[in-house]
Amino acid sequence: MRIGREFSPDQLGLDLPDLETAYLEAFQAAEAMWGELLAQRADPLLRSFEIADSGGRLLLTLPFREILERVRKPPGPMPAHVQAAHALLQKTRTLTTALRNEIETAQGMIKAARSSMEQTQRVLARFPPRMSGDKWASRQEDGTRN
Repeated sequence: MRIGREFSPDQLGLDLPDLETAYLEAFQAAEAMWGELLAQRADPLLRSFEIADSGGRLLLTLPFREILERVRKPPGPMPAHVQAAHALLQKTRTLTTALRNEIETAQGMIKAARSSMEQTQRVLARFPPRMSGDKWASRQEDGTRN
């Protein structure tokens, strides 16, 4: 690690298979250290990791400011599968709202029908029962309509 002009070599080091893996490891370590450095009131922008091969030859320098630059970059376009999932979620929300509205409408209709039936029963209760000789009354008693 380099802090300004001072270099502090890592005596242990990590043996990684390639430069890309080494860069990703260093980047993740820098991300993890960023908050700790700020908490210690140390300037992360002064720091960098130097990635070397097994012989000590410098291959890459990772300035910690790359962490900050990455955060500032706008995200790229969403992958197609994420866009499809987002569209499906929106469609599901729309359909759920429509279904809730339909259920509320149906509940209102059922309530109105019950009220109408109760009102009809009250009106019918005011009339005396029909005589058994009445053709319509006898049909209602036995459950037939014709």
